Amino acid sequence: MAKRVKAKARVKVITEFGKWCLMEIRGLKEGTELEGSYNPRNKAFDFSWNGQDAMLWVGQNAELITE
Repeated sequence: MAKRVKAKARVKVITEFGKWCLMEIRGLKEGTELEGSYNPRNKAFDFSWNGQDAMLWVGQNAELITE
């Protein structure tokens, strides 16, 4: 079982699905770098944006900078 690790990611739209998911997070733009936690099992990157919990999908609308 993989566990979450602290990570940094960059918003990068890679797929059409990723584009639509990103549109749900108001004000977040492509190229923004974020700190959060990454779950390698399901490729979810969790972070906080404007006081709200949010999630990006690595390979859909984000790329890892560090793991």
